[in-house]
Amino acid sequence: MKRFKEFVAPTNSVQIILTGLLLIGVGLMSGCAKEPKKPEGALSVSELWESPIYDTEVKIYGEVSLLGELFCPCFELTSGGEKLLVWYGLMVEDDGTERPAVSVEGIQNGGQVIVTGELKTAGVHRSLNDFWASKVEKVK
Repeated sequence: MKRFKEFVAPTNSVQIILTGLLLIGVGLMSGCAKEPKKPEGALSVSELWESPIYDTEVKIYGEVSLLGELFCPCFELTSGGEKLLVWYGLMVEDDGTERPAVSVEGIQNGGQVIVTGELKTAGVHRSLNDFWASKVEKVK
């Protein structure tokens, strides 16, 4: 019986060590899922809020949320710990000119995107700090 216990003990030790290593590996890999690398030439939402650039085309990036959940053709974009409302349709200038709607096909909540567009001042058909998109593209 003693020989059997000696044989079993190392196997259990090996299993415990392998299980521990597996758990450490999974823990390290899951810790790697941080905010994505900043796309070249794009601002985070927090950078845009630090130095707002109005009525001038800029690129911003972040994570999409509330797409299809609001009563507007718009979604929320988050990066750098800040949020911004992005409009992709019903963008009407003060003179009544309507900008073309932008496709969000293939874009999903939780997805990372780069949005080209303008941070708007208050106007007849818009609120201060609405962001009007001219292009929305998935980050690869």
